[in-house]
Amino acid sequence: MKANISLPIEDERVMSSLKIGDYVFLNGTIITARDQAHKRILEYQKQNKDLPESLKKINGSALYHCGPIIKCEDNTYRFISGGPTTSQRMDKMENDVIRLLGIKFVIGKGGMNSLNTKNNKVVYLSYTGGCGAIVQERIEYIENVIWKDLGLCEAIWFLKVKEFGPLIITQANGKNLYK
Repeated sequence: MKANISLPIEDERVMSSLKIGDYVFLNGTIITARDQAHKRILEYQKQNKDLPESLKKINGSALYHCGPIIKCEDNTYRFISGGPTTSQRMDKMENDVIRLLGIKFVIGKGGMNSLNTKNNKVVYLSYTGGCGAIVQERIEYIENVIWKDLGLCEAIWFLKVKEFGPLIITQANGKNLYK
């Protein structure tokens, strides 16, 4: 099955209808987040600090394991390339980050051993490694960036995407294509 999904997702029936092996295209806002961003999100929680308002508004959206190549020109940012990062590096942190942010989709490569798709009602979407240059064709614009002090690859980028994919559903509803 092929699905075009608008983010943020609000209809739980859409989530429950997605099956392993289906492919999807996402439309709306997604964020990038790698190791350091995950750690900072969890540090905020541990220290009882409020997350930035922009992170509070991504409930029902997607988190992309990606360290993009970004170019700054005339005080604006341009997305150059951004293929998926190996998701296993964020495995021990991901379930907590999903619950804190209300994420519905995790995008990356290689899957995640500890990802609790059933209880968190989240779907893991695999993106082919090596597709970084193609990704920029699916990004309409950069909406925002936070935590640039982590470095441009580790910062959280808010990306407005159109027909982002194809993404293959490899983990959903307690099932895992990788196992």
